[in-house]
Amino acid sequence: MELERRVFHLRTLYDVTREIGFLRDTQQIIKNLLLMVMGAFGALRGVILIVDNTGKIEAVTERGMDDQFLDKVSQAIKSGYSIEELKDGASIQILGGSNKNQKKKQRNITELLSSFEIHIWSPFKINDDLRGGIGLGEKLSGDPYTADDHELIRTLSNHGVMAVQSALIHQDVVRYAEELETSLKRIQILESIKANLSKFVPQTVQNLIEEAPEAPLLDKHEADVSVLFADMTGYTRLSEQMEQEQVNKIVERYFGAFLDEILKQGGDVNETAGDGLMVIFQHSDPRRHASAAVLAALGIQRRTREINGELEGQLPPIAMHVGVNSGIASVGATKIEGMAGTRWTYTASGTTTNVAARLSALVQGEGVILSQETRSRIGDGFDLHDLGPQALKNVSVPIRVYRLTGGGLK
Repeated sequence: MELERRVFHLRTLYDVTREIGFLRDTQQIIKNLLLMVMGAFGALRGVILIVDNTGKIEAVTERGMDDQFLDKVSQAIKSGYSIEELKDGASIQILGGSNKNQKKKQRNITELLSSFEIHIWSPFKINDDLRGGIGLGEKLSGDPYTADDHELIRTLSNHGVMAVQSALIHQDVVRYAEELETSLKRIQILESIKANLSKFVPQTVQNLIEEAPEAPLLDKHEADVSVLFADMTGYTRLSEQMEQEQVNKIVERYFGAFLDEILKQGGDVNETAGDGLMVIFQHSDPRRHASAAVLAALGIQRRTREINGELEGQLPPIAMHVGVNSGIASVGATKIEGMAGTRWTYTASGTTTNVAARLSALVQGEGVILSQETRSRIGDGFDLHDLGPQALKNVSVPIRVYRLTGGGLK
C-alpha cells in the first residue's frame, strides 16, 4: 500500500508538471492545475483563488461551484473578509471543524468557502504581493481527506506556485523586452531628429544642449570671438545664365568644400544667405580662435581655386571675398516673436560682427582682409600687406586693415 501510494503521488506530480510546467499564462496554469487536482482526488468541485495584498482577486478558476460563487467571494473580500489565513497557520485546513477556536480563527474566506461545501483548503504564497489557495469539495467516493491527501495537495500547490512564479517572471521579461524595444525605437527617432536638426543648428548650440539638455545656457552674453564673413562674387551672373537648380548645385559644391575647412579649424557656421556665410570662432585663448579664423579663410581661398580649376571651361571662375575681425561680441540666442509664432536664432552681434562684414566688402577680386585686432593676435607667421586705416560703411572710426598676400603663410 505504501508503494502504491508513492507511485500514485509520483505519477500525479509528473502529470501535473507536464501539464503546467511550460505554460506562461497564470489563468491557464491554475485552470489546468485545478482539473488535475480534482481528477487526482475525484473531487466533486474545486476552486483556485489568487488575491493581492489589497484583497483584489487577480485570478480565479472553479469547477462545479454555485453560479453565485464568484460574485459572493468577490463581494466578501471587498467587504473586508480577511485573507490572513492564506499566509498564516497550517498549510492544510479542514473546513467546518468542531474546534471553536479553530473556527473562530477561520472566520474569513475559509468560512465562506465552507458554505459552498469546500471541504479542504490548501493556502499558498506566490510572492510578497500575491497569495491564494486550492479548495476541494467532497470526494465522489465519500471518503474523507487523509494525511496523505494533505501532503499531496500541499506538494501540488507548491508545483502550481512555481509554475505561476515562472510565468510571472516570463511576463516581466517579455514586458521589459517590449519596453526596451519601444525605448530603442524612441532613441532611434530622437537620434534621427538630432542628425537632421544638426544640419540647421550651430555646433555651439548643439554642444550647449548636450551639456545641459533641460536648461541649456543660450542667454546672450559677452564673449571674445573671431568672426569670418565670406561672399561669393559672380553669383548674380550665374543666376542669370543658369537654371536655379544648377546654381544651387554649384553653390553647394563650393560651400561644401568651405565647410570642411571651417570645421577643421573649429569654426561654427552661424548663418548662410545665398552667396554668403558667417562663421564664428571661439576659444579660451583669443590668439587661437583668431589664427583658426585666418587659416579657415586661407582654406576657403585654396578650395575656391581648386574647384575653379575643376570646372574650367564649364562656367566662369568665381572669387570669394573674405573678411575677419576679432573682439568682444554679444553671443547667444535672440528671440523673434510675431503673430505666426516665435523663432530663435543663435548668433554673435555687435561692432565686432559689423566690422567683419564690412571688411569682406573691401576685397577686390579674391582675397582675405583682416582687422588690426585680428592682426595683433596671429603673430608673424602670415604674409600680410598693410592697407592702412580704411573707412567702413556705418563704422564711425576708420579701421586699420591688412590683406593676406601670396599663399598667406610665410
